[in-house]
Amino acid sequence: MLRLFYIIPINKRKIVFVSWEGRQYACNPKYIFEYIYNLYPDKYIYVWSLRDKKKMPSDFVNVQICGYLTLKYFYSVLTAKYIITSHVIEPFFPIRKDQKVIYTWHGGGAYKKVYKSRKRSRQWSRLLVRDIRAKMITYVTSSCEKFSEIHLNIWNLSQDKFLPIGMPRNDMLFCHNMDIKEKVYKYFNIDFDKKLILYAPTYRGSIHAAKNVDVSFNIDVENLLNAFKTKYGETYLFLYREHSLTDSQYMNNSINVISASLYPDMQELLCAVNVLITDYSSSIWDFSFTFKPCFLYAPDVQKYQEDQGFYTPIEEWPFPLAQTNKQLAENIIHFDEEKYKRAVKKHHADLGSYEKGTACEQLYNILFN
Repeated sequence: MLRLFYIIPINKRKIVFVSWEGRQYACNPKYIFEYIYNLYPDKYIYVWSLRDKKKMPSDFVNVQICGYLTLKYFYSVLTAKYIITSHVIEPFFPIRKDQKVIYTWHGGGAYKKVYKSRKRSRQWSRLLVRDIRAKMITYVTSSCEKFSEIHLNIWNLSQDKFLPIGMPRNDMLFCHNMDIKEKVYKYFNIDFDKKLILYAPTYRGSIHAAKNVDVSFNIDVENLLNAFKTKYGETYLFLYREHSLTDSQYMNNSINVISASLYPDMQELLCAVNVLITDYSSSIWDFSFTFKPCFLYAPDVQKYQEDQGFYTPIEEWPFPLAQTNKQLAENIIHFDEEKYKRAVKKHHADLGSYEKGTACEQLYNILFN
């Protein structure tokens, strides 16, 4: 039925952007879009798939909006020359041979395993869908050599489909952008003399089992803030950000705790905060290019290792690991900044980092020049 759209010619100037199945204006598609739009606001036809059109910033004019899996979405995807997505195109789409599908993924480095073993009875269907999608994909943006090595087998793709350019969303982290910091501080109404800690744990289990799972692990915020006060002699505030796939609400009535779950852009938070605390989130890869302190708080590390596992052993990550609040405080107080920076640089080299802060530019040149 969808092949009926083949009677309509492909528009060589049309670019469709999709992030998290239309749920967000964010991640790599956002930064690719803004790079191209700021260069050529009138040269291309820009289409964003958004379930909520209010998420499209008003700064960008002449941008078409279509709901996810609507008739307009089908029309846009099947008549666009370029489809840029942070997730995957649905396997029932009959992508045309002259179209280009750019799969940007949504995590850098090579940390937690994202594909758990499936029941044998469903293995055949998973492989079938994988192979269908592999034929759709023109390019995958890759953050590092190890990412490419792992995923070319998982997705059944050839090496030449992986673009060694880094993640477009990370370009902003290579420059000291005071405008973004001011934007974040203004959003939360925070005084500029305060330092910010972002706690952003990942979800547990499968996507469908992630709802209502509490991953706060009773982190002792006051003890944490006191540790930073002891270490640096400055006042810190604690921002807590739920993973987008979880619905649990972290409750803490302290005036030093701010919910950042509804803030629309994780990269802007990483740019603005002084410290990141997480567990197995790939945000550690992104944040590592700021060389600001990052700490791991992972009380369930042994269980997570058994249930999910890691591509790179957690012992080889350069971020201090704690399983208790006491260990976390000790890691903060004894943090050695110079040693940490050397370890991060070695980590980038070990994984074969492609990040240079020029991913958007490189991708544009590959596609359009």
